[in-house]
Amino acid sequence: MKKILYLLSFMILVNLFTSCGKDDVTADDEQSGEDLQYSLKITNPIDNYEVALGSKVTLCIEPDEHMSYYDYDKHFYIDGQEINVTQLSEYDVWLAYNNYPFEWNVTGLTLGTHTLKVEMVNEGTIEARDEITINIVNPRWEEVDISALTGGDNYYINDVFLLNDHTGWISGGNANGDKFLLKTTDKGATWQLVNNALLIEKIAFYDENTGVAIEDYGNSVYKTFDGGVTYTLVTDPATGASLFGSAMDVSFSQTAGEYQVTAKDINDLKKVFRVHLNDNTIIQYTDVMPNSNMLLYEMKYDGSNGLIYGMVEPSTDLQYIQFSTDNGHSWQGIAIPAPSDWMGGNNNFEVQGGDIAGNKIWLCGGDNSDYLDAFSAVSNDGGNTWQILGEEEKLAFDTEAFLDVAIAGNDAYTVNYATQYYPAMYYSNDDGANWRPLYEITTNNEDQHVTVIDFKGNDFGIATGERILYRYIGN
Repeated sequence: MKKILYLLSFMILVNLFTSCGKDDVTADDEQSGEDLQYSLKITNPIDNYEVALGSKVTLCIEPDEHMSYYDYDKHFYIDGQEINVTQLSEYDVWLAYNNYPFEWNVTGLTLGTHTLKVEMVNEGTIEARDEITINIVNPRWEEVDISALTGGDNYYINDVFLLNDHTGWISGGNANGDKFLLKTTDKGATWQLVNNALLIEKIAFYDENTGVAIEDYGNSVYKTFDGGVTYTLVTDPATGASLFGSAMDVSFSQTAGEYQVTAKDINDLKKVFRVHLNDNTIIQYTDVMPNSNMLLYEMKYDGSNGLIYGMVEPSTDLQYIQFSTDNGHSWQGIAIPAPSDWMGGNNNFEVQGGDIAGNKIWLCGGDNSDYLDAFSAVSNDGGNTWQILGEEEKLAFDTEAFLDVAIAGNDAYTVNYATQYYPAMYYSNDDGANWRPLYEITTNNEDQHVTVIDFKGNDFGIATGERILYRYIGN
């Protein structure tokens, strides 16, 4: 009889202990090590990423594949305080498999590190949780309204040229056929209309007065000696005809009294031309692209070092660049291999953006079959060796092709054809091993896109494209 009483007493105690452990579990208890029923992962932003005040972040979560996602309440917290988020349709955001998006307006937080937590709750029971650390920072970029100078907000920017640490130009037009060349002398804070007679595709300046430009579609090359207020057409001094069959880009090296043009000649052969600034006579021309499938090519200089890069037809597996160390008097052709980790082993890729700083060369682009996979490539020795990375699945959503890249000291910034719920810009401080999204660069609708970026030095940067313009303001 005593044994039965002892046994009954023991079973009651065990039952009480087990019930308390199950029914009275708190969030703190679970966080301290209690196992939850399912797994959950915050896939965007990534742990320890920086998020700017005032930005819009597309929070993405990846629940356990065995969870019925729509049966759960989702709660987000910053440092234990619940925050308001807006659930988005997964059809609005091109996500990786089994990821779900929410929009979060980042306001009311202090600078520094914070804990972002998400919980999935079913009938009052927390069944999955994840948390990460985010670093709240001041915005690096601010939007600038130039619609009063561009004939409204339906404008597009073709090119950006930054001359020094405070002066630059942008060129473009709008859907109504208006044309504009704008100039800034205060790092992009304010802009002035300089010219509205030409629809300029490419611009370059040697100083604040002397410059060259290519009219839209490469039909004509012009030069200016008054900062872009007036332009004169460049023609062959002997015949009066155009010097070029189709001009692609213009630039100045350190050599005074000349400019350079990448173009087809009148026989449709692709060359780089060195041209006398005053009398338009050709000093030298060089075949620059061994690949006959090259569609376009662009040119940039930093000091005496020059870079020419471009796109190829989809049937071509190799990319080529040209590198010069003598102001374009001679060029060295360099073949760029495809990223080794390219999805499915696809070697079809396009270089769409590039920049140069001394012997450092940055290139970026994407898969030319669907433009969904971005890549970056960097060389620190003038193209002799490369670090080439396919940037797939770095974030919860698919990163579209990087369209342009700009070097800013030890950092690099790249832009992609982002829409409303995608980051439009990324930056790297480790030669492209990791790209971190800048969430303050956002677009309001599918008609806004950031497609071009340029930096002069470390703290003068312009990012722009279709119906949007940002300037770099630092931390």
